[in-house]
Amino acid sequence: MQPAAPRHVYLNLDAIRGVAAISVMLYHFSPFLADGKVLPSSYLAVDLFFLLSGFVIAHAYDRKIENGMGFGTCLAIRLIRLYPLYLAGTLLGFFYLLVKNRLIPTEYMPLSEIGMQLTTGMFFIPLVGEAYHTIFPLNPASWSLFFELIVNIAYVAVFFLLSRRVLTALVGVSLVLLVIASVFAGTLDFGMTGKTIFSGLSRVSFSFFLGVLLCRSMARYQGNLGFMRRGWWVEAAILLTLAVFAVAPAGGARVAYDLASIVIVFPLMVVTGAVAPTAPRLAGFYGWLGRISYPIYIIHTPMLMIIAGAGKAVSVDPFAHHPWFGILMAVAVIVIADIATRIYDEPLRRFLQRQMQRRRAVA
Repeated sequence: MQPAAPRHVYLNLDAIRGVAAISVMLYHFSPFLADGKVLPSSYLAVDLFFLLSGFVIAHAYDRKIENGMGFGTCLAIRLIRLYPLYLAGTLLGFFYLLVKNRLIPTEYMPLSEIGMQLTTGMFFIPLVGEAYHTIFPLNPASWSLFFELIVNIAYVAVFFLLSRRVLTALVGVSLVLLVIASVFAGTLDFGMTGKTIFSGLSRVSFSFFLGVLLCRSMARYQGNLGFMRRGWWVEAAILLTLAVFAVAPAGGARVAYDLASIVIVFPLMVVTGAVAPTAPRLAGFYGWLGRISYPIYIIHTPMLMIIAGAGKAVSVDPFAHHPWFGILMAVAVIVIADIATRIYDEPLRRFLQRQMQRRRAVA
């Protein structure tokens, strides 16, 4: 097994992830921004997230696991990274339903049902019944986080079996299953419902393990990419990200477009971001985009429910005030995500990391 590259922060990949997170938010805010879908292929951002996750996690953990980091420690680190904001998003959805019961009695939901959704949500238990439009009703975007945790656990559990040959086979098999699922669905936009939950496994396994394979292969082809050391390659990759999200082919071309994006375009973008240098004057901005990417992604759907529900409760039709209402919502989510990162997520994660280190020291 080839060791990962020396540890450093991939600010360019942070920027790509941040742009993708904002694109997903705008996609979900479409009814409040325009008459049609904004960036209509932004659901592919989830596949880009999985790819980036595989690349970055392999870079961060390959050598540590080889040097003895255990399964429990790896899982604890991942939970510390993901759970605080996930919990915040779930509680926002819970708060929304409680307030909705109070302000809109005609849409009352039994407290037993709300409590069940909260309990299952807090423990990452998907709801697969036909009554649910998504496997995590309190925070719909959480479906991808569920798959992220599954593939993270699989990565650590079978780490020493993941040779380059095994990774290649795993990626190939996942791609075959993904092609079959996307042909039947007519799109790659699946995994978030009970009916498509198993198809979501091929979606996450393909992109995540392709990211791991890319990371471990960097040393082999990085020397041939010296031309990326100059020019605006990263900025071109970011624009390409937006271009991919903006195009929405119709009919049978939809599946081919989705697959080409995740198999060809996204890997090229990740390699570009990993190899090309970061412009010094943009480093701070790229780092900020990376910091707020996950907060934006994990809180924007419950914030959408809360803001739109508040408008409905006071007889304000938010759909009649686009695009300004949608723009205001998007800006509010970005500001809240930034504040939540600074005063809640980062301090809490630092505290939990210290506690984990103390327990390891005592043990």
